[in-house]
This record gives sequence, structure tokens and C-alpha cells, in this order.
Amino acid sequence: MNKKLKRIINISGSFIFVCGCSYVSYHVYKTHHSLRHMVKTEALDQKKRSEYIYINDPQFHLMYEKNVTFNDERKLKRSTNWIPALSGFWKSLKKSYCFKLLAMAQTEDKDDRLKAVQLLAKQTKLKDWECQQVAQMCDARTAVGLARCEGVDLRLFLKPPYSHINPSKQELTEGMCNLLLELNKMKKHACIKIYEYRHIVFDTDLAAMELPQTPIKEVDILPLSIDTLLHHSNIDDNAKDVVMLQALPLIVDLCRYYENNIQMSITLVNLLANMSAYDNVLDSFYPAGCVGLLAKWAQHPNIKLSVPAGRALENLDDNKGYKLSSHLHLLHPYLRRIDTPKLDVVFIHGLLGGVFITWRQRDREPRNMNLLGEVHIDDENAVVHRISDKHTAEYLERMTQIKQDEWHTLGSDFEMVLSDCPEKSNEIGKGPFSYKGSALRQQLHLLLKRALIDRDNYTLCWPQDWLPQDCHHLRIIGINYDTNLTLWAPMCPVEKLRRNMENRSDELMVKLKQAGLGERPIVWVAHSMGGLLVKKMLLKAWEQNDVQLRDMCRNTKAIVFYSVPHRGSPVASLSQATQLFLWPSVEVQELQENSPVLLKLHDEFLKLLQELGIEVVSFAETKPTVLSTLHLQFSFVPTKSANPGIGEFFEIPQDHLCICKPDSR
Repeated sequence: MNKKLKRIINISGSFIFVCGCSYVSYHVYKTHHSLRHMVKTEALDQKKRSEYIYINDPQFHLMYEKNVTFNDERKLKRSTNWIPALSGFWKSLKKSYCFKLLAMAQTEDKDDRLKAVQLLAKQTKLKDWECQQVAQMCDARTAVGLARCEGVDLRLFLKPPYSHINPSKQELTEGMCNLLLELNKMKKHACIKIYEYRHIVFDTDLAAMELPQTPIKEVDILPLSIDTLLHHSNIDDNAKDVVMLQALPLIVDLCRYYENNIQMSITLVNLLANMSAYDNVLDSFYPAGCVGLLAKWAQHPNIKLSVPAGRALENLDDNKGYKLSSHLHLLHPYLRRIDTPKLDVVFIHGLLGGVFITWRQRDREPRNMNLLGEVHIDDENAVVHRISDKHTAEYLERMTQIKQDEWHTLGSDFEMVLSDCPEKSNEIGKGPFSYKGSALRQQLHLLLKRALIDRDNYTLCWPQDWLPQDCHHLRIIGINYDTNLTLWAPMCPVEKLRRNMENRSDELMVKLKQAGLGERPIVWVAHSMGGLLVKKMLLKAWEQNDVQLRDMCRNTKAIVFYSVPHRGSPVASLSQATQLFLWPSVEVQELQENSPVLLKLHDEFLKLLQELGIEVVSFAETKPTVLSTLHLQFSFVPTKSANPGIGEFFEIPQDHLCICKPDSR
């Protein structure tokens, strides 16, 4: 009886359980059927993107890898084919090694972090899925460190979110227009109002502005909006407003859209570099995928891309709060280093110059226009003259042959070296050309060897490529700023008020202070008007009560002047009729020959040199500069004006443009 009762109870329980499950399954089905008609589930069917499964704890992966290694060891013992087993075991150890490096790279010990990141960057034989795992585990600080390592594998960086979606040009243009409108609401800027007037709205207040208001084609609207945004970010702290408006995803989309356009990429990387010069922006840069883009640009052979990318990565890196804002470029070291620099070298160009214009190697194949026609060099030994007259062409060919015969007779041992050798020097000159007799010949022989080597290795920025080879433990900074010869050129109303030497020196002095200048010895290298700015900055810094600014003067050990118009330039001394025609800019007006302002500046500077014991080396041009457009020759800075009256002084047989462009290292 008891057995039958138990059996009945068990059967009844089973029946009730089956009925209950059927009831629940039916209602689940009905609910699912109803929801399918009420809610669109296409979004749930999207393919999951594994690269955005972030796992931030490396210890989890270490535990997992220990388990995998243990299982691989067990499989190795049981396996009869030991070669595949050993291969799998080695791969698991290698992957575990990467995870351990990642864990070390995220510790608080700075030395351990630097070493771990450098070792991780050398792992170049990882497979795609292994690189993806490393990218998922990286935090923002580790990713920036990897981006600053030489030859890092770009697969170690996550792609920007929604990189599979390519917005149209119209969508990007609308996004840029809305961004500029929001920026103008935050801070009024006349150049943005010009953009609004030409493309968005009409504003009657623009009639009195001096900038052109001609409508442009629709195809140029997007590039113009990007240029306007870059220009806006160069002024004050406007770049911080762009970050606050969360514009980084839009800028990343623009970078992907103009991926194959070098000029637009240069504009965008400079924009990102300006935005990186503020605190706590890494939390915005990393999720947007900017670190991977900067790492790619940092490896680009074009220095106009790699140098701004290096500046942005330097700002995002852990660098004691130092920031390189607009107008400053970090030329060396562009990679992360364990050792600290012992000397700062600052390069500042002159009128109409630039970091990538003034400080390049002298052109190997100059192209000049003469009255007879264009002369260009097709190779090292052939000169082709495009002349319609047969007799004139034959004459020029004979003259070319005579010059080549003379060249072979004399030998090619002199031209590359002697073009940089001083013609004259003062009594205290200590350079290699101050030697006499056999010592001088020995120095020229060494220079010739270098010249023959450097002739085949042309550089677009000799401070970046040559200087670190001869002097180690340097930090090299290049200052870049805009100048004009005439006020006829379109100019921003905001910047027009800051073009004079007083305001420009204040702006650069603040930016150099933010870059940490003054904590170690400093050497200044200046060309033309840049030397006047150096003198003005040092004098103003010495008068300040700020300790760091005064240290900028105390730690200045030497200054190198290339054709600096200490007493003005005759080119700026124009007649009234010529001034009405040319309308010279503020920069040109300040370079008047024997200007009382310049003479007073130089007298005060000489007193500062004697007080601080700063060494000075000066170079003067002896050849006139040819202006091909006007077919005229000008002596921009005479020898008397280029001689500061203190320190070493050399006269170089070069013109104003080439005196700071050496022929060889």
C-alpha cells in the first residue's frame, strides 16, 4: 500500500511539474511573440564587435593564463606528438609574458612602467587576435606610452568607435558648422563670424571688417571650416572649448575621411596637438580612438605630420604637468626616454620663416629663373637649358661644359665646405676655422668627409636629425609663429593686435614657461627677427618676480644669432611713397634701421649679458638675397647690424635665407 501510494504521488508530482513547465513556456512564447510586434529588435541582431569588450584588470588574465599553462602542461605529458605540444606551450608562455608586461605597465612605479612599455612595444610577431587582446587590456596611460615607442605595432591600438560607419561629407560639414556656431557663442571670434556670413547666416556688422567676404564653392566649405577651427584653437585657450563641446568624435571622423589627404591631415593633427595641451584631456582622447591615430602619424615620414603628433603624445604622456601648447614643437626627443634631458635648445625663426622652412638643409638643386629661360638640373652632371634660340643654346652648352671641366680640374673638395666657412671672424673666435696651417687643413678634411656623407641624406630639419647625433641628452624645441610683410594680406583682427614684439614676446614667454623651460641649462638659436624676440623675452623675464621666469634667464648659457638685425635693417627703411604702396606690416615697421627702440633694447641686452655671463656666437651674411619675383637683390642685414659687439662673430658667404641652412652636418 505504501509503495503504491508513493508511486502515485511521484507520478502526480511529475505530471504537475510538466504542466507547470508547459504553462510557463506557453506564456514566454506569447510574451516574446507580442514583443516582436511591439519593439524593433534589429539593433539586438547587430554583430558584436569584440574589440570593444574592455577588460581592465590584468590580474584576471594572469589567473586565466596560469590555468591555460597548467592545462597545456597536462596535455603535453599525454601528447604523443611533442612538436605541436611544445609549440602550443611556447605560445601560451609568450602570451602570458605580454599580460605580465601589461600588469607591470599599470603599476605606480614609473621606472617599471617605462621598462615594461618598451619591452611590450618590441613584441612585433604577435598575431592579430593577440594584438587585439593586448589592445583591450591597455589603459589610456599605457596606450600613450606604446604610441611613443619606436616602431610600435599599430595593431596594439583600438580603432575608433563606429569605425565601420563612414559619415558622408554633408554630415561632416553640418557637424563642423554647428561646432563653429557653438564656439562663437562661447567666445566671439571675428573669423568665425566671417565663416557664418559666407556660409550660414548674414550679419550686417561684418561690413566694417577688413577680411574678404567673397563666397566660395561648396566643395571648399569643409576644408575652410577645418582651417577656421584650427585658427580658432591657436588663440588663447580656445582649444579647451573644443574639448568641452565633445568634438573629438567628429574630428576623428574627419581624420578618417581625409586619411589620404596629406595637407588636411596636417591641419587635423595640429588641431589635436592644440587640444592636447590641457589637463585631464586623456580621458576624452583615448575612448575616441585618437591615440591610435597619433601613433600612426608619429611614424609618418613627413615631419609636418610626425612632429605635431609627437607634441600631442608628449602632452598626453605623464610629463610632470609640462605642456607644449600652440606655436611650440618638440623636435627631440619625440620618443619616450628613461633618461632625463640635461640641456634645452630652443630654435626660433625670423620673418616669413617656420620650423620646417628656416631650419632645413640647404637645397641641393636650386632652381632659378634668369632672363634667358629656366635652368633646371635633371641629374648631378647634366644641365638642360630650355632655349628656343639655337645659337644661344649652343653657347650655354659650351659654357656649361667649360664649367664642368674647371670643376674636374680643381676638384670637388671645396664647394660644399667653403660655402659654410667664415670669410672673417673677430679675435675671440674659437671655432674650427680659427685654426692655422695643418690644424685648419685637418678640420676641413673632417668636414669634407661629413659633407660627402650628408649630401646623400637630405634633411628637412637639421636640429632634429643632426644635433642629437653630436650632443646627447637634449630637449630641442622649435618655436613657430606667423608673420607678414604687408598688411594687404588677409589677417585675423584678433592676431593683428598681437603682431608687435611686445605682445608676441609676452605670449611666447608664457608658453615656454608652461613647457618647463628654465629648470635646466638653455641654449637659444635664433634667425633674423627671432633674435630680437629672444632678447626681448630674456629682458622681460629678468624683470619679473616669477622664479621660473627668472630661472629662464639664469640658466641661459649661450645664444646663437644668425643674421639678427640688432640695429635694424635697411629693407624696412622705405620711402613714404613705397610705404603707401606696400603698406608694411607691424613686424617690418619695427625693423627700421637705427630705430631708437632697437638700440635701447640692444643696450639693455648687453648689460644683461655681462651680468649673467651668457656666451654669444653670431653669424653675419655677406651675400645679397635674390628676390626672383622682383628680379632684385637686397642686403637684408648688413654686417654692422648683425654684429652685437660681444662674443664670437663670423662672416659667412651666404645670403639671408641660406645662412641658417647648413650644407652638411
